[in-house]
Amino acid sequence: MTRKYSDCFYCGGAVDERLMPRELRWQGQLFIFENVPLGVCTQCGEKFVGPEVAKAIDQVLREKKKPTSMVQVPVYQYEADVV
Repeated sequence: MTRKYSDCFYCGGAVDERLMPRELRWQGQLFIFENVPLGVCTQCGEKFVGPEVAKAIDQVLREKKKPTSMVQVPVYQYEADVV
């Protein structure tokens, strides 16, 4: 089911729906959701999450559902002097 999006709030461009990964932090942890239906501006690339999609993601996190897979992510401390 493809959702209908208004034009981009930032630049006025057309917004199309795409299935994309969405990364978010919640309670100090990083979570990755795959194949999330997002509105993406064809002009500036800004991404939009519909309210029903945001609610579904919140529900998964609140219910602590079992993830489909796990990944390890390297973490680096930024150092301004490393140029």
